[in-house]
Amino acid sequence: MRFGLFGGAQAVPGEVVTEAALGYHEYGEYIKLAEKLGYSSAWLVEHHFTGFSQLSATLSYLCYLAGITSKIRLGSAVVVVPWFNPIMLAEQVATLDQISKGRYDFGIGRGYRANEFVGFGIDIKDAEEIFQESISIIKRSYTEKERWSYKSERWEFNQVIVEPPTVQEPYPPMWVGAGSEGSIRKAAQNGYNLLLDQMSPFEAIGERIGYYRDEIEKQGREFDPYSVAVTRGLMVANNDHKRKEAHILRGKFITEVQVLATDKKFQAKSFNPVADARWKDRGDPDMVSEDGAILGNSEEMGERVQKLYDLGVRNILAHDLSGSSESLQQFAEEVMPHFIDKEGPVAQAAE
Repeated sequence: MRFGLFGGAQAVPGEVVTEAALGYHEYGEYIKLAEKLGYSSAWLVEHHFTGFSQLSATLSYLCYLAGITSKIRLGSAVVVVPWFNPIMLAEQVATLDQISKGRYDFGIGRGYRANEFVGFGIDIKDAEEIFQESISIIKRSYTEKERWSYKSERWEFNQVIVEPPTVQEPYPPMWVGAGSEGSIRKAAQNGYNLLLDQMSPFEAIGERIGYYRDEIEKQGREFDPYSVAVTRGLMVANNDHKRKEAHILRGKFITEVQVLATDKKFQAKSFNPVADARWKDRGDPDMVSEDGAILGNSEEMGERVQKLYDLGVRNILAHDLSGSSESLQQFAEEVMPHFIDKEGPVAQAAE
């Protein structure tokens, strides 16, 4: 298995603690420690207008991380494509791929938070169309070797050539977040790697990997289990008191994000069926974590990772809101070794 991280820095930690509650430089040290401990990747969020300082200029910050690390892969989870001029986005991504020496994973999405669509003045109904056109332009920009032009109702580019070239050919791996069967199958059809969310219960993850694998194999391609990354809350809790604290912290995060995605004052202006489906019937935040997070002491966390392994997961992105170096180290030293090189604790016990 592979184990990465998911999250981001927070410049102004406030009453609502999110995204590890580590400042920009402190989070850089956190990622450097993760690299040393053997984590394979670090994926950063991109969000806007939250009011609690979630990371926004993600590509810029990933360039900083690329400069202070040497091995760990760096990903965006995700760049919301409709917010960007596609040519400028292509240039930024190529620059990051150069700085990281080909360690960048290009996570992309069309967006789901209602407050962001309202903030940018973009109608949610146009999101899919903008996404598809922009990605087509971005892909073309990496494959054209001569100057080229393009014109549509939305974009016009004249005699352009995107520089610098990417290190990875033809461009960095593209990952897309998806949850419904239709969107997962579409991701497979379009050749994207798959990012699965951290809120869904364990059982739903296995079902979704099955959809993706089935669609890949229908196309006559071989399924790569590492082409699916599953984000999970990481809640290291060595006793009941720590477990309660972890639930309080993650409960705040889940509630705040749900409000931003579904707040009626934004929905009235820009109805968002994607967010509506994502947050429907989530229920009690504690149960969301109990049913899907990597939670507990090292033994219980190992059991939960084994459950994910049995469901077909081979690539986990851990989201630890505490930002604790001790938790990062405990998981790396007491849980990860059972899964990185072999088939997991159950199989090892039988050897």
